[in-house]
Amino acid sequence: MTKTCKYVALKNYIPQGLPTEDDFEIKTKEIKLNNKNNIHVLNSWISVDPYMRARMTERKNYKPPFKLGEEMEGYAIGSVQESDDDYFKIGDTVFSNFGMRDNFVCNSGQIKKIHSTDLPIQSYLGPLGMTGQTAYIGLFNYGKLKAGQSVLVSSAGGSVGSTVCQIAKNLGCTVYASTGSDEKVKWLKNELNVDHAFNYNKVENLVLYFKEICPEGFDLYFDNVGGDFLESAIFRMKNFGRIVICGRISQMNVTSPPSGLKNMAHVLVKRLTIKGFLIFDHENDNEPFETDMKDWLKNNKIKFKETVYEGLENAPKAFIDLLNGKNIGKMLVKI
Repeated sequence: MTKTCKYVALKNYIPQGLPTEDDFEIKTKEIKLNNKNNIHVLNSWISVDPYMRARMTERKNYKPPFKLGEEMEGYAIGSVQESDDDYFKIGDTVFSNFGMRDNFVCNSGQIKKIHSTDLPIQSYLGPLGMTGQTAYIGLFNYGKLKAGQSVLVSSAGGSVGSTVCQIAKNLGCTVYASTGSDEKVKWLKNELNVDHAFNYNKVENLVLYFKEICPEGFDLYFDNVGGDFLESAIFRMKNFGRIVICGRISQMNVTSPPSGLKNMAHVLVKRLTIKGFLIFDHENDNEPFETDMKDWLKNNKIKFKETVYEGLENAPKAFIDLLNGKNIGKMLVKI
C-alpha cells in the first residue's frame, strides 16, 4: 500500500555563515512497503544536533553532505505501524537514523528496538542516546577522567555539556561550566550543582578569569566550542592535562577562515594531550555506558532538560535556534 512521507530537505549548500529557514523546505513523497523495506515506522521524536551543520556544505567531512532536495537524516524515535518481520512487532518502539521526516519504511537492519523503560522514551535521544554516550566516551575513553579532578566544560548549557558536568560531579570532581546566558548559568548552578558556572559573554579576559576561579589550573578541559576559548584554556591547564575536542560550535558558522592556536608552546611545555573524537566511531560501545547511565538516571544523579519544538515544519527553526544557543539541554522536535 502506498503512503505519503513528509520530510525536511536542504535547498542549497551553506559554505559559511548561519543557515536560515529559507535554506530548507518541507516536501512530500510516496513510500511503500516491499520485500526489501518491510517495516513501516511512524516517528514521534526527532533529535536536532550541531553535527548536522557540517553536512550542509559540499566540503569533505566525517559524514557525507546531505543530498539537496532529499530527506535529511538525524536520530529519531518512532513506533512500528506495519511489519513483515518476525522480530519487530506492531507497536514496538524503535530508534533510527531516519529523522527529519514524519514516517518511513525500512528493513530490520536499519532500526533498533527499544525495550520498555520507566524513563521518557525521548531519553534515548538524550542521556541514553548519542548525547549521553558522547559525554561518557569523551570523559572516560579520551579524557581519562579520575575522581577529584578539576574539569572545565564549554557549552555547558547544551545537551552534551550539561551531561559532562553531571558525570564529572558524580565522580567528585570540581566542575567549571561555561555557557552563553544568565538563564543557563542559574540552571547549571541551581539544578545541576556545578561548582562554578559563568556567562562567557560577560568575561573580559578568559585567561585571567580562569586563573581567578581555578588558580591551580585544570586537569581536564572538555571542549565543545574551539576557537579563542580553547586557546585560553590551554594557558590554564595543569602539566600533563588533557583536552578532549568534541565540537567547534564557535567556528562552524564563521564567514572568514578562523585563526589557528597561537600558544602551542604551552602544549609542549606542559606536556598536554589534545585528542579529538567522533562518537560515530563508538556507536556499538554500549557498555559500561548504558549500565552506568541507567543507574545515574534511576538515582537522580543525572538530570536532563529538553527544549521541545512541536511539528516537523518547525524542525528548521529548531536547528537554527540550536546553532544560536537558544536551547537549554537537548533540542528535540516532537512530531
